[in-house]
Parts: sequence; structure tokens; C-alpha cells
Amino acid sequence: MDGKIKLAILLIVATTMLAFAQTSEELKINRDRTIYPDMVFVKGGEFIMGSNDGDVDEKPLHKVYVDDFYMDKYEVTNAQYCRFLNEKGNQSEGGRTWLDIGSAARKIVRQSGQYVPKSGYADHPVIEVTWYGANAYAKWAGKRLPTEAEWEYAARGGNKSRGYKYSGSDNLGAIGWYNDNSGGNTHPVGKKPPNELGLYDMNGNVWEWCADWYDDNYYNKSSYENPAGPSSSKYRVRVLRGGSWCDITSSVRCSNRGNFDPFLSYSNFGFRCVR
Repeated sequence: MDGKIKLAILLIVATTMLAFAQTSEELKINRDRTIYPDMVFVKGGEFIMGSNDGDVDEKPLHKVYVDDFYMDKYEVTNAQYCRFLNEKGNQSEGGRTWLDIGSAARKIVRQSGQYVPKSGYADHPVIEVTWYGANAYAKWAGKRLPTEAEWEYAARGGNKSRGYKYSGSDNLGAIGWYNDNSGGNTHPVGKKPPNELGLYDMNGNVWEWCADWYDDNYYNKSSYENPAGPSSSKYRVRVLRGGSWCDITSSVRCSNRGNFDPFLSYSNFGFRCVR
């Protein structure tokens, strides 16, 4: 067979296979959108993690690659967490209950044997949840907590990133609830515009628990591919990301790393899930 004909046939076959692969991936994504309507597909890729302008634990800048994943569009709400509690109960783990039902700040109460959101707070992000309580919900929902690498990649806009200072804008007030505009409280999820991927409230509203143990020196030894944090932490604390309604602008940044005891909860701690 003529060499040019062979080359033409090979090109046709390769183009067909590529088109089929792209079509298959698109079909899978569209199918999963139907199955997971409240999640966003995050195409994996490489990005520069950290910041030279932030705290010492955000350095050094380093390349990271993460695989494809899905992430909740919104932070988990009081209404969603109530459904979990009404099925599983408010169990103790790590020496504390998953939800601090005794906190004056919590927006969930127990009435007639059921957990219900306080009036007007059903679609606010759940707060006063420990890391254990967030992790237990994620497992119950068939999901998991994000690694902080996945979280930062998604917050920056993934492979659709436009290089904004915050998650979806250079203007924090346009996309997030923080100290200057929150009025001293959480706000219903999804009321500000999303970032490039369609994720809401990635900066502000509530800090979000991540799966990782925290180590302030981790970036000096982080793996390139799908880093999941240290196997344990000398501090015995877990990572939080995103800042909250009561934080100043320097805390509400995509690269800022928070950390806290996994058995403690506060009025500005919440979470979202991935799968």
C-alpha cells in the first residue's frame, strides 16, 4: 500500500479514536451531572500551589498535579446536616459530639426528637461541626473531604483559572462574605457569584475542613502527584481552607492555610465534600 495512503488511514483512525474518547468523556460528565446535580466536575491538571506573598507555611511555591474529581457546588447546609443527624444521631468521636448542640452559635436545634435548622437558617452553611463530624457526613453521603491540594486547585479555578486574586474575582466583596460585609453572621450558600468552575463561597462564609493533617513545613516535602498531606501531624491538627464571615482579607485567600484541633468546632467552621 502506498505510504501516503497508509498515513492518511492512520490519521483518520487516530482522529476517530480521539473524537470517540472526547465524546465518551463528555457523555460521562453529562451522566454524572445528572447523578450529582449539586456537584461540579473539576478536570484534573497541574498548578502552582502556595504563595510567596503569604505566610511562611504557604512557601515554597511548588508544582502539584491532581486527578479529576467532583466537588460540591456549595458548602454543606444546616438542612443537609440535619438529615444526616436524624439518620445517624449526633455521635461522639474524638471526645466530642459531631455537632456542638450546646453552642449558642449553632443554627441547628433538637425538637420533638428531630434535628431541625433554626428558622431562616436552613440554607446557611452548617457550623459548629468538628472535623470528625464533617468526615462522618462525607462518608454517609458517599463522598469524602477534599485534600487541601484539591481544594486550592478548585478555588483557583482549576484548568479554567483566570488568575484572580480570590476565587472568581479580584474583588473579595463581590464573591465572598467576610469581616467587612457579612454583618457578623453566615449567609445562605450560593448568593454570591461562583468562580470559573461554578463553585460558590470558596472564599469566606465559613472555613472548610480538609482531609489533611497540617504541617507548616509540608510544602518542602510535598509529593507532586495528588498530595494528601503528611501521614500524621506533630501538631495533631487538621487543615482548614477559605476563610470565613469574621475574617479579614489576608485570611480569606485561596492559598491561606488554616489549621485546628479536629475535635473542636466553632461558629465559623464548616465544610464541603468531593468524590
